[in-house]
Amino acid sequence: MQDDQAIFVTHHGRATHVLTTVRHYTDLQDANGGRRSDAGLAPSLHDLAKCLTVGVLLIDYDLRVLAANPVAHAQLDRNKDELIGHEIFTAVPALQGSLIETYVQRSVASKEPYSAEIPSPFRRDTWVRVDIHPFARYVTILFHDITEDMKRHRLADARDSLREAIAAHDGIGYVCVNTRGHIDRVEPTFCDMVRLSEERLQRVAVADLVPIAHRVHFRGALDLVLSGEGAQTIDSAVLSNDGAAVEVRATIAEMRSMYGNEGAIILITRR
Repeated sequence: MQDDQAIFVTHHGRATHVLTTVRHYTDLQDANGGRRSDAGLAPSLHDLAKCLTVGVLLIDYDLRVLAANPVAHAQLDRNKDELIGHEIFTAVPALQGSLIETYVQRSVASKEPYSAEIPSPFRRDTWVRVDIHPFARYVTILFHDITEDMKRHRLADARDSLREAIAAHDGIGYVCVNTRGHIDRVEPTFCDMVRLSEERLQRVAVADLVPIAHRVHFRGALDLVLSGEGAQTIDSAVLSNDGAAVEVRATIAEMRSMYGNEGAIILITRR
């Protein structure tokens, strides 16, 4: 063996002991101040808080701030010397009279955890999730901005209501197309306009349902939308299964998620 190599002794495949040289063992002790070698590897609470992507505040039971991570400083809009050592509600006046103050005071008094999702007291039109966890000597307060999640859920409810309203309105049809302009989903009113079933319309290029005289204009509007140029409204027509052209007004809007463009939705009404 070389001087600094170690032998791991295993039991049923799990390491249980390490054989090493006296010199190596002495170096490990010196490097850790005589403590066990794994003690020096354990992160401190402050180090752990710095790694988190949520705001972390540690306060004592006198409500004085003991520590705060960089995210908390940014969320509260306070420098380090404006928080550490100060009474939390004096250092952050925005918290005074808020639900966060109520929950913190309750947690300090009862030593029970609390959690809430509330409008942010720090910035307008934003939401924050607050988790309060009391421990023996301090209380941890976690701040997590959930604005995007709240918007996403609210918009999802609006979309569901809009689809239900369109389905109940027999004068409006809609078609959902993918990024290639092929039909993914259709509404029954549109199926009635073209006299084709939903199964027959699946994966059909929507531009192929437009008469040749209108096709270039329709494709141009669809391409603009799929390229992120904004919604387009045009007068056009669609071909019925019996060969007749149905004059329609079409509004085309991009469907965009957090991952980017996912196609377009086309609202269609008869002219």
